[in-house]
Amino acid sequence: MQILVPWKPVVLVWGLVSGLVLVGFLGSSLLEGRNPFAPSATNMRPVVVKPAVAPAVPQPKHPHKAAPTSGQ
Repeated sequence: MQILVPWKPVVLVWGLVSGLVLVGFLGSSLLEGRNPFAPSATNMRPVVVKPAVAPAVPQPKHPHKAAPTSGQ
């Protein structure tokens, strides 16, 4: 004998409860003045910022020679 469970109402109620918990957490965090989307200070690693370096311009292998001009 099998017990049949109507899954659609179970999933809907579970989703509703999950959504209410999420909204409650966000609301309480905002009321306490904390940003729930910011990383917490205890879990943050120091960020090492490297100085920006301009990309090197490739130099030609052979320097350009000035074209001979005839001044005559």
